[in-house]
Amino acid sequence: MVTEPSGLIHVGKITKPHGIRGEVKIYSLSGQPENFRDYPQLVLVQGDEQRRYAVKTCRSQGNFAVVALDGVADRNRAEDLVGCQVWVAEEYLAPLADDEFYWHQVMGAEVVDLEGHALGTLTSLMVAGGVDLLVVEQAGEEMLIPSREEFLVEIGADKIIVDLPPGFLDINRRK
Repeated sequence: MVTEPSGLIHVGKITKPHGIRGEVKIYSLSGQPENFRDYPQLVLVQGDEQRRYAVKTCRSQGNFAVVALDGVADRNRAEDLVGCQVWVAEEYLAPLADDEFYWHQVMGAEVVDLEGHALGTLTSLMVAGGVDLLVVEQAGEEMLIPSREEFLVEIGADKIIVDLPPGFLDINRRK
């Protein structure tokens, strides 16, 4: 798990260099690599070290952003950045409509079923097989709930209401 630098939002991870001119491929946690075009500066975190880089150019390639960073001019320097977690200032995130939210805004929300029974707390998100999964924890057990419209009834900063199929809870808990 990545430790959250103060005031920053985790948006990706550098996976490899791209080409010979210092560009890097960044896996986009949002699945929208085009968003990187709106970030004038990235904070790269590796261990306890944080480095800030201005974004020179950016283009999308599948679920990746191919980014040229100021001060990274060759493949060797780009290779040094592989594995860095990528963060941005929250102010760079695109504005949302009233009924939209960012996942970081609902972390720690209580997850309940339609009857109001507490299922746990949203502790993180993960992607598996191209599907976003809510990681819900209660009493040391984890449950994975697909972030799909048919399961998510209502999403708020403090509470997420889900409608799960019969038997889902029995087969989906991880200890």
